[in-house]
Amino acid sequence: MTPKRAVLFQTLIEALLPILGYFYWKWDASFILLFYLIDWILFWVLTVFKARKRIQFSGNVPEKQLVSKQLIIAFLCILSTSLAVFYILPNIHASFSWTERIWAFLSYSDMGIQQGFILIPLMVLSGYVTYKQQFLLPQLFRKYPVNYFTREPIKQGLLLSLVFGLILLVSYFVNFPDEVLLFGTVLGVVIYRLANRSALFS
Repeated sequence: MTPKRAVLFQTLIEALLPILGYFYWKWDASFILLFYLIDWILFWVLTVFKARKRIQFSGNVPEKQLVSKQLIIAFLCILSTSLAVFYILPNIHASFSWTERIWAFLSYSDMGIQQGFILIPLMVLSGYVTYKQQFLLPQLFRKYPVNYFTREPIKQGLLLSLVFGLILLVSYFVNFPDEVLLFGTVLGVVIYRLANRSALFS
């Protein structure tokens, strides 16, 4: 499979899973958002491993100083977006409880198996396989400076912080249905990833 086809396949799977969750596993907007937040955190963790591998190889002190700042900024973006998400759904539903929804996400059982014990390990495994095949095996840490790996988490983080900050602001004035947030998030993620990854192969 070529890298471009691998990107398209991965993006398709990432979009298909939450859609299947909505139609077949009774996922709601909170489940979809939790799924993407977990995916984003795993992406940040893998970026930390990539940056660490690059620094170990290069021994470049300025790169080490730069990556520390960039990873902190990316993590702050995750926190700000998570806070925005945390307040959006209670604004839409007065009786909404994140404690209940997080437990429901982890303990939801389909065919007698709680998805939290299956889905999260699968996401971790998928991330590791991608890290190994697309980073370690081609030894990208030898070819590119550290900001090649850290700029995407920052760009993605700033964009998501802005978008969900605006959605949070709108939620104080407009009571829109879950489906708008749910399918808007999935569509936005697909469009962004296809446009961003296609640019890498243009």
